[in-house]
Order: sequence, then C-alpha cells, then structure tokens
Amino acid sequence: MDSNNINLPKDLTDRLKDQFPDSHGDFINALGNDTLTSIRKNPYKFNRKYSEANAVDWADDAYFLDERPNFALDPLWHAGAYYVQEASSMFLKQAFAQIDIEKPQMVLDLCAAPGGKSTQIMTLLNSSDLLVSNELIKPRVQILYENLTKWGIPNHIITNNDPKQFGNIGAMFDVMVIDAPCSGEGLFRRDSKAIDEWSINNTKLCTERQQRILSDSLDCLKEGGYLIYSTCTFNPDENEKNIDWICKSFGFESIRIPLNPEWNIDEIIYNETFGYRFLPHKVKGEGFFISILKKTSKTDNIRLSRKQRNIFQKAKDYPADWLMHNDDYLVFQHNDELKFISKGWTGEISLLQQKLNIVKFGTRLASIKKGKFNPDAELAFSTALENTTAFDCIDLPLDEALNFLAREPFDWQNQSKSWQLISYKHTPLGFVKGLGTRYNNYYPKEWRLRTTNR
Repeated sequence: MDSNNINLPKDLTDRLKDQFPDSHGDFINALGNDTLTSIRKNPYKFNRKYSEANAVDWADDAYFLDERPNFALDPLWHAGAYYVQEASSMFLKQAFAQIDIEKPQMVLDLCAAPGGKSTQIMTLLNSSDLLVSNELIKPRVQILYENLTKWGIPNHIITNNDPKQFGNIGAMFDVMVIDAPCSGEGLFRRDSKAIDEWSINNTKLCTERQQRILSDSLDCLKEGGYLIYSTCTFNPDENEKNIDWICKSFGFESIRIPLNPEWNIDEIIYNETFGYRFLPHKVKGEGFFISILKKTSKTDNIRLSRKQRNIFQKAKDYPADWLMHNDDYLVFQHNDELKFISKGWTGEISLLQQKLNIVKFGTRLASIKKGKFNPDAELAFSTALENTTAFDCIDLPLDEALNFLAREPFDWQNQSKSWQLISYKHTPLGFVKGLGTRYNNYYPKEWRLRTTNR
C-alpha cells in the first residue's frame, strides 16, 4: 500500500491526532509500509531452522519471513507443521506467562476462528489441560476444525455457540480468551476494505457488541480465573476503557505484563488497569491490543455428577499400538468410530454436551467396518500418532505430495495390500490403502488442494 494513497476518514484522523499528538504523522505514514508475513512453528512437527535475526521476540518458535510464499503449495503447511499468524497477536504467550494455576486448566477461546490463537494456546498448555475453542459464525467453524485438527495436539474440543450459552453454564473455566470483534483499525495496511468500513457509528456498535459478549459470557469463569481480552484496533473505547469497565462492573483486577523495552510495545495505564498496544510505526507486526485480568468476585464453581463423569466408556478393543503414550488417553466408541480424548475431562465434556452444540470432541482414531479398524485421517495429523511402528510410511517428493493432497494420482510402486502412511519430509499427511497395483486415497475431500497453479 502506498502511504500517499491512504485516505483515512477525517473523524479518524482527528482522533489519531488527539490520541498520538507527537507521532500521528509517523503512525499514518506507517500504514503505507508493506505488511510482513510471520509464521509460528509447531514444535511437535517442524524442525526447519530460521535465522534468529528474524525471530518474533515475544513468542516461541515464531519468525518473520523475507517474502510471502504460496503456502498452498507447501505440504508442510497442510500438515500443520506451522501456522501463518500475525506477529503481534502472538503476544498471547506473554499473557499466558502471568497465569498462576497449579491444577490442570480448562481454557475457553470464545471467538476462535480461524484458529491462530487456539493453535498457540494448545502449544502453551500441558497435555493434561483442555481447550474449548468456540466460534459463533457457523461457516467459520469448518476452517477452525481443519486448522485445529491439522495442528494435531489432542487436548481440545470445538463448539458452535453464542457467548450467552457459555454464561448460562456456570463457572467452570480457569482461563477465558476473548479476541473480540472490533473496528479493525489495526488491519488497515493489510486490508484496505477495513478503512472503507470505518465510521464513528461502527466503533460505537463494536464497543456495544464487545460489552454484550463480555456481559453474556463472564459468568462461566471461575473465581481466581483469568480473562485475556484482545482486539485489533487502537480505539480506546474498545480497548483500555473496556478493560476499566470490566474491572468495575464484574469484579476483576488488572495484571501487569513485564515488557522488554526493545520490543517497542506501548503499556497503557488507565485508571489502575494495564493494556498493551502494538503500533504500526513502532513494531514489525500489525495493530493489536491485549490485556489480562484476574477474576476476584465470588463464584460457585460447577460440581459434576457421577453420571456425567462416567458417560464415556473405554472401548473394549482398539489398536492401542497406533497411539504414543496410550495410557494418557481414553479411547471410546462413538457410533461406528473410535475416538480418543485426554483422560480427566470426561465429566466436563459430558456437561458441555448437555448445554452446547459440540462440533468436535475427541480425535477420530479409526472407523470400524466388518470388525476391522480403518485409520482415520485425523489420526495422521495427531501428535499422538505412533508413526514409527504402527504403519509403513511412504515419504513423497514435493510434486507427488501435492498430487496426494489434491487427491490426484501419484507414482505408486508399493505392492502392499495394507494401509500406508503418506508423509512429506517425514511429516504425516494422511493415509492410502494399498490394493496391490493401485491404491485408494483417504485424504479428506473437503480439505483437498484445489489450486491448479502448480
């Protein structure tokens, strides 16, 4: 974007002059800079080395790229080996570092699609923790499902519900992450349409919507639990003033996040609350705001019944050698499928099933047909897969790996009549079933590579 062609609404320009009296010119000029592409590696899948000079300072395993490649033509991207995420939003790692909860945590990502924050949270949590990723807008749920499944860490479920339905459950979450819908001022240099959609009236509507989301959902957070609130805007009404409103209205205290001065992140102190702002002329990332609060008001935590705790019965027979650390998971049968979930959360998941629309609970291990176990594509992506001994593996070169992802023919020289694990650079992509001289491709049709520009 050319800074000379940026035409901001006058109402916004006037506010920016008041908000940044000494630097509004630099701020506006920075909107003309090219955006930088950044990725966050999946530590369980991706070993490629990057220059530390390109590292995102406030996040683990995260790097700026010198140029933006065509990610659709990289099988490792399809495999969940890394996630393309805006660098500023990766500061979520620093917010999680302030959380002091000893027991296993139950975390809610309330506005989760497309999945950047959820995949990062999954990496930050322990294997004994549970993440609930929710998305209200139904068409966005499927991309959330795909991204979380391909990331592969099993400790998550996916829901499709209005925030109010969570508030009606009662206090059961230790941490809530709300990346609230906002006026999008931080996205101006990445999405010029965001400028056209900006208006004072729209910012007011966004503030009202944010406060509705908060009011409707905060009852599901336990006393002593943490709220992480973020937006991609610079508007004080949607940011620090909202934080102050939460503290005064619902009984929260603001938590300070230590900063390295070299990061050039602004700390905002407003009525004894703390917020952290990323400005386009000071950091490499896009515009972003984040704050972390601790709930101090009294709540009655949910107690689970014995019936809820016993809803998932362990499968009597399943291919245990397909899973690493098999004892960490409960394998159960759901219709004609075998699924596995982390042990310890069956009661909570049972309660959520009664109250919410759950899109995904557990990772599909296999389907059962005529008494035989057929491995599911979700298992191929899972970090729980025992891929060194459970299956014979065919590691494909780039062109053939792309053919597999497109469900097009690739060179088949294996005569085995068995299940084969397909990989690229030894990172699993999915399964094929050998039929002697040919094979069936079991990569999910809805995820297939569609681009013809190869």
